[in-house]
Amino acid sequence: MGRFVGLRLLQALVILSIVTVLVFLIGQLMPGDGVLAGMAGSVDMSDATAVSRVRHQYGLDQPIFVQFVSWLGNFLSGDWGTSVGTGEKVLSMFLRRAPVTLELFLGAFLWSIVIGVPAGVVSALKRNSALDVTLTAGAILGVSIPSFWEATLLIYLFGVVMAILPPSGYVPFSEDPLQNLKTVLLPTFVLGTHAAGLLARYVRSSLLETLGQDYIRTARAKGLPERTVIALHAAKPAMIPVLTVIGLSWAHMLGGAFLVEFIFAIPGLGRMSVDAIFAKDFPVIQATLIAVSLNVLLVNLAVDILYGWLDPRVRVRA
Repeated sequence: MGRFVGLRLLQALVILSIVTVLVFLIGQLMPGDGVLAGMAGSVDMSDATAVSRVRHQYGLDQPIFVQFVSWLGNFLSGDWGTSVGTGEKVLSMFLRRAPVTLELFLGAFLWSIVIGVPAGVVSALKRNSALDVTLTAGAILGVSIPSFWEATLLIYLFGVVMAILPPSGYVPFSEDPLQNLKTVLLPTFVLGTHAAGLLARYVRSSLLETLGQDYIRTARAKGLPERTVIALHAAKPAMIPVLTVIGLSWAHMLGGAFLVEFIFAIPGLGRMSVDAIFAKDFPVIQATLIAVSLNVLLVNLAVDILYGWLDPRVRVRA
């Protein structure tokens, strides 16, 4: 198991190194200077002296390798740069907005588990029944419906027609717990819908495949109750492929947060990133991409380790 974990850690470090280089090169490959483009409104671009001074201030006059080493060293030491739009430290902006996005992720993940796993289990146990057809149709709808369209419908239904939930905005939990739950209910549901549908489909197919194995028939032939057969003999093997789906769903929710936070006017990392893209604020964009990539890598690393723990054959093949 130690060798398996070590190999996965090494792979994650290699991928993170590649992502770090690519993220840094984004600003270099864009036409012109990203920093100067973001400061176009505050710097006289026709004044060569002012432009040269700004380029020197941000190290843009240095060779690209020197810029990369300097940027990476500062990033690892906690200096993520300064936003060219607001003049605020990027790390401070990130730490202030990260709890908001984390709350959305946890809420969306909870929705996906609470809805997707039971729906998949019930569909498998009631195969080809009317309930199975209904749940399967709901899962397909959840996977296929665009997030922006679902968000618009829910805002109109619950925020305008019924007026029981706020259509946009965010209230911190520390200020008003009840209002906080109201403000995150719709966005977390929208984020979790796709993952719930995907989980339901995979749980159903995986559980059906497991229930058809010889050892399951043997357990039933011994006279074990159906609940015991499912809980003790079928559940663990059936959940192994589902772990991969959970990791992929987490990455999808990260991407969906950019759109959902913008639609619901939630001041999280997604909204900050969208604003930074419009403003060409490359220090913020680079820091966000690194943080998102690291988050996805850590989640997938955890999934791989759990996969190896649940299925020893994976450790042997590694």
